[in-house]
Amino acid sequence: MNNAEIYFNQQKQNPEFVETYNQISEQVDIEWELERVKNQIQDGIDKNIIISEWEKLQSFIHQTIFLVSQTKIPI
Repeated sequence: MNNAEIYFNQQKQNPEFVETYNQISEQVDIEWELERVKNQIQDGIDKNIIISEWEKLQSFIHQTIFLVSQTKIPI
């Protein structure tokens, strides 16, 4: 294991790091999906396929926002 891997594994023990890491990962996933849909539009893919992909992305974003807001509510 190199130093970066050791550091990352140590940081995964920190709950704040894990939460931030997960949020960033979700943001990256959203960006990738937006880029993919944009490319489909540019490539002239059938609008029904694009709409279907857009709805999946929209659902993912809503779930992500809902889960993030739930984790911030103190119990």
